[in-house]
Amino acid sequence: MTKSQFNIKISKDLLIKVKRQAMMSGKSLTEHITDLVTKSLSDNDNQNIDLSSVNKIKNLEKMLFTLESIVSNREYLSQKLKPFTNSEAINCTKFMRAVFDKELEKRNYDDKSEAFDDFLQSVQVFDGLNKSFSDRLKEIMLSDKASPWTGKELNELTGEDKCNCSIRKGLIHWTGKTECPSQQEICEKGEELLTLF
Repeated sequence: MTKSQFNIKISKDLLIKVKRQAMMSGKSLTEHITDLVTKSLSDNDNQNIDLSSVNKIKNLEKMLFTLESIVSNREYLSQKLKPFTNSEAINCTKFMRAVFDKELEKRNYDDKSEAFDDFLQSVQVFDGLNKSFSDRLKEIMLSDKASPWTGKELNELTGEDKCNCSIRKGLIHWTGKTECPSQQEICEKGEELLTLF
């Protein structure tokens, strides 16, 4: 391997430390610095490979999640639609609340009520909720002691068209995340889906 000269300016203290390390390891200053630079470049390559692998895995998870959502939605839509059950309503409540809280933290809102008003505008784009539904939604999103939605409430809210939930559409609109789980997945898995959303 051909060698080249490489001049750099570093602080006197750093030079003393590097010379001391070189002496303690029994190497010349040139050998020691060459080893340090080589190790640093190798570590960076390994980090880049690790990041690349992590990104590939995340992309695969997203693709699997999307496919699962499509399949689940198709199976769901091919069946006769059943109204929300109370357990599904609880899962929906947990999911919407978790997504709201996650977005609230991401946007650094100082005031939860302000965040809710912003979110409600996104819901209203899809369905003008009457006062009792908007008050109930506010209670669920802002109060730690609120009881979850009931199946009856969500059926009334959606007009028994489970796929057309304005709150789910509002969450998608408000967060900007289009890869949202299907309504049926939310009913079945609730907040378990949050890691993928």
